[in-house]
Amino acid sequence: MSQMYHAGSPRPSLTRQPSAATDVGDGPKPNDYLIWAILACLCPVWPINIVGLTFSVMSRNSLQQGNVDGARRLGQNAKILSIVSLVGGIFIIIITIVINWGGEYLFHEARACETEYKLRADFVIWINVKLKL
Repeated sequence: MSQMYHAGSPRPSLTRQPSAATDVGDGPKPNDYLIWAILACLCPVWPINIVGLTFSVMSRNSLQQGNVDGARRLGQNAKILSIVSLVGGIFIIIITIVINWGGEYLFHEARACETEYKLRADFVIWINVKLKL
């Protein structure tokens, strides 16, 4: 096999031009929404946010391979799944806080009412005993 050297270069790898596969053309580079996907992984909607992270990484890989349309499509999927994960996660966190703190408040209210009813019943019994009704 003959090796082809370019003028002034000891090795061909030093003069290799960037491949057309990494060129995204004149348009803007499609976004892969990797940061959003990583943030979504902190929310408690694990099946959805893991898939969103996967789409984000696939979008980045498609762009590196030169598939701009595929990268754009996968990036949009990652964006939608990340938004759903973030909104769903925030919703779940709020509901959990409301149930835990609100339930605790309602529990204490019920116990206070129960104690009040017992005191009233004891007072009525005491009055009946004192008046010998």
